[in-house]
Amino acid sequence: MSRPRIVHRSSRAVDRRAVDRSQFEPPSPQLPETELGGRPAGPPTRLTAVNSSGLLHQVQMENVHPLRLRLLLEIDRTGSISRAAERCAIGQPSASMHLRTLETAIGQRLVIRNGRGSTLTAAGKVVASHAARILATLDSMHWALDALNAPSHAELTLAAGWTPSLVLIPPVLRDFSERFPGVSVKVRTLPSEQVVREVARAAVDIGIAGEVACNEPVVRQQILVDELVGVAPVGLLSSNGGSVSRGEFARYSLLIGPEGSSTRMVTERHLARAEYRPARIWGFDSFEAIKRAVADGLGVSFMSSLLVGDEIERGELVRFRVSGVDRMAHPIHAVHPSLAEPTPQAAGFTALLMDAHRATPAEQVG
Repeated sequence: MSRPRIVHRSSRAVDRRAVDRSQFEPPSPQLPETELGGRPAGPPTRLTAVNSSGLLHQVQMENVHPLRLRLLLEIDRTGSISRAAERCAIGQPSASMHLRTLETAIGQRLVIRNGRGSTLTAAGKVVASHAARILATLDSMHWALDALNAPSHAELTLAAGWTPSLVLIPPVLRDFSERFPGVSVKVRTLPSEQVVREVARAAVDIGIAGEVACNEPVVRQQILVDELVGVAPVGLLSSNGGSVSRGEFARYSLLIGPEGSSTRMVTERHLARAEYRPARIWGFDSFEAIKRAVADGLGVSFMSSLLVGDEIERGELVRFRVSGVDRMAHPIHAVHPSLAEPTPQAAGFTALLMDAHRATPAEQVG
């Protein structure tokens, strides 16, 4: 009797060792022991899939290596095989070889190369989405083993927007270093949109970000609700009780933060509702640079009240609001991967962060 062929139509990763194969095929004969493990050498693991031509293809799972999955994710992120190779610490010829091996194992083309770089095919995007989950699970296992075997050498990686990096994180890190003295900490300051992406791909343990549109598989937990306030140099605006008309406000340059910044997104959304058109828009990569530029009289801006409170109190900047523009609420969230359990140090930092501020229940996103 011929052996039935099993077609796995779900894209969910399958642990073949956990499947009872006896109901599908006869028992294998006893094989000789191997030199390495003293265990019988079984056949390579394969899953049957349907390729783009509608034909059955045996997916060679033994060739779906974590390095190749990470390489595919980096190609999707950078749009370049050479840059992806650098991020994976391998040469470009080696990266191309790994990519061809992965495409052969999957049985479909995963990457399209053109003069402007490299992009993933539809099949490549499917594989990449599951690669992120697989790698997150492997990373979680690695962290758990590290914590078990060498807890004094653990590491916590954070990605945060400008306001959290400058205001929220430093006080919490002081308490964290006392409770976890053997844990090293790395903090990356990024626009909030990029923070969420880094969390989703498990590149960091925790993200702290403002409000941004998100379709990534992450969990957000609100830490606090900040407010964006208008700031101007002393004597620039003729304010009446801190309020200026839209006409007067539109005479000055508007200084805004980088693309992907939640502060910039909230500012642009509120001003668009009020049909405000600035004379000029100047973009900056740093909100510290914006504060200095505003103080020097280059224009006006909207910034976190947490970032400019000291300058306003010292009289270096003037706070104002624009008539007809609603209050600019700016929620800040802790962001965690939804596909992996937090490490002990990540859970400890989150607990300290939430204890330091009043928080609301977690919200599932994506």
